[in-house]
Parts: sequence; structure tokens; C-alpha cells
Amino acid sequence: MTPERFRTLVSGILIVGVTLAATLMVIGFAASLLVGWQGSLTGAGNGASGLADFSAMGRSLVALRPVGIAQLGLVVLLATPVLRVAASCVAFALEGDRLYTGLTLAVLAILVVSIFGLR
Repeated sequence: MTPERFRTLVSGILIVGVTLAATLMVIGFAASLLVGWQGSLTGAGNGASGLADFSAMGRSLVALRPVGIAQLGLVVLLATPVLRVAASCVAFALEGDRLYTGLTLAVLAILVVSIFGLR
């Protein structure tokens, strides 16, 4: 992989990730102005959960609640740099660069542990 192609790949991941995250958050916040955080764009019932409670994100998305859409945007925003590091790891491995593959794997491991924690 050429350096230019590598830069294009990395910048593409960052651009798509940040754009998608921002779009989801704007949609979620705009929808909350219409129906409130716990309301639903489909008129479904009220399943209240806290804004920082991501455990109900799937149910909120299925019910098209604005809080679920905004939370998905935050998850995409957090996943974007992790995907960038993972793509870098694959690119270094394809180039046969063991040193940078190992270093990038270490960074990826640190990111994953910091996100999910050791509980």
C-alpha cells in the first residue's frame, strides 16, 4: 500500500465516521425538539431511560426515540478513531511492517481496554 493510498484510507474513515456521527446527533437533537427525549417519532409508548444509559439504546432505536439516535451518533463518534487504528494495523500488516503492526496492535489494545475497561 502506497503512503498516499494509506492517507486516503485513514482520512476517508475519519471523514465518514465524523460526518455520520454528526448527522445522527443532529437528527436526534432535532427530533427531540419535536417529541422530547423520551417521545417517539413513531408515536410508540414511553420507555424512559437516562441520557447516559446506553443499555437501552437498541430499544430506543427500534422505537425511533431521539435519545437513541443521538446515542448512536456518540457511539459512532467513539468508534471512529478505533476503526482508524484497526485499519492502520491491517495496512501495516499488508505492507509486512512487523514493528508498526505490533505498535498499532498495542495502541488498539489500549483503546479497547480503555473503552470497555477491566471489570
